[in-house]
Amino acid sequence: MSKIWLDVSTLLGWQRPAVGIVRVETECAAYALQDAQMGQDGLRFCCFDAPGGYRQVSPDAVAAALARIQGAPAGVAAAPVPPSAPAPLTPASAAAAPGQGFKRLVLRLINALPTPVRLPVFNFAARREPALVAAVQAGRALWAALKSLLRPPGDPLLPAPVVVAPGAALPDPPSPRPNAPFAAGDVYVSMGLDWDQKDLVYLYEQKRRLGFKVLLFCYDVIPVKLPHLCVGDVAAAFARYFANVAWCADEVLCISECTRTDLRALLVELGTPLPSLSVIRLGCQLPLMASESVASDVAALLGQRYVLFVSTIERRKNHETLYRAYARLVEQGERNLPLLVFVGMPGWGVNDLMADLRLDPRTQNLIKLLHHVTDADLARLYQHALFTVFPSLYEGWGLPVAESLAAGKFCLASSAASMPEVGGDLIEYLDPWDVPAWAARLRWYFNHPDVLTEKEARIRSNYLPMSWPACAQEILVHATGRIKGMP
Repeated sequence: MSKIWLDVSTLLGWQRPAVGIVRVETECAAYALQDAQMGQDGLRFCCFDAPGGYRQVSPDAVAAALARIQGAPAGVAAAPVPPSAPAPLTPASAAAAPGQGFKRLVLRLINALPTPVRLPVFNFAARREPALVAAVQAGRALWAALKSLLRPPGDPLLPAPVVVAPGAALPDPPSPRPNAPFAAGDVYVSMGLDWDQKDLVYLYEQKRRLGFKVLLFCYDVIPVKLPHLCVGDVAAAFARYFANVAWCADEVLCISECTRTDLRALLVELGTPLPSLSVIRLGCQLPLMASESVASDVAALLGQRYVLFVSTIERRKNHETLYRAYARLVEQGERNLPLLVFVGMPGWGVNDLMADLRLDPRTQNLIKLLHHVTDADLARLYQHALFTVFPSLYEGWGLPVAESLAAGKFCLASSAASMPEVGGDLIEYLDPWDVPAWAARLRWYFNHPDVLTEKEARIRSNYLPMSWPACAQEILVHATGRIKGMP
């Protein structure tokens, strides 16, 4: 009987609450574990490591990893993580923070330090993150150059993943790794941080040798489409990654029509094969844990008026437009403004913004930052907010917009990319760069609470949120269809 293999490499190594891409993998794995017929139905878990290739993972190991991530008391201790530790959410944010493996190693070393010195050491490293990552990349480049220089004549380089001409095939690298545990007719499904954790040339080689099918994900192509919003020159590396996705995949699941359009255009430009490109809708309902205690900083907000922005703090998310809009409102004489609450960890390219938020007397007491908020507390923050804001410059989907609507809350959002696809006619859109427009519309909604009440009633009547179990089921339906030979 053909099997579906869910790759859980990302969640097995994750040490914090699930966010973004990690949530997709964890929710799908959790859904599979709840199926009592999982083994009989031919569903298995696997993971990848560079030295050994693919191996099967037991359901018990997956359950333990999920318990750790969810914070459940399952006898598995999560490694402590310093406040404000960055977490990759999308290909764009991963590209904006290269060297994730190196950073995970640094975090493990910091977590092993005595508690009194852990946070100062983390803050020292975080402030110098770009320099540390650049040093690691320079070291890798130097090592590669030395190996090339010392290689005997006639000893060819092992082929790396490359963009190849139409009609050609990826080169077959000699591989000392054992064959994957997959068989002809099986379907391999990966939805994690593949550009950081997988070897797609090896996957392609295994697919050709064993005859299984491959189902991969595309969250966005921002590192190629908008490389200026990412650290360093990532466009070529991610173009190579997406080209290899096209060679490996029988089907690619895209998280929006916008992402599918972007990916199709990119693959046509690269001259790769064009696999089947399908769209699935991500879940957006936060799990509620009524018995969980409320964090003190969250509890302090719930009785106040505030506007909520949920996102990693990085250039692409465009927190600066909101900061400038609030500063403008103060300069125009507005009083008793609601708090502006940023829920998310600081990322790259925002040092000047963080300094402004800390030092600007106009907004010091108006903008509040929260990190490492649990799902339960995030759900409470959505429920008690006046409304939410999301001025991002580009998104593959825009999950916080969907989460806001699932909580029955109006959102003032960017008009870019996929956001109108998420919110339809239930929210309002603005040019993400137009600071005066954001200031004006914020002021208008602050002064018209009756309109917000009407919009919330319309959202509750018309918005149909997608649950995470339903999302996971849809992913598995695509995998089952591949087993049955459906297009």
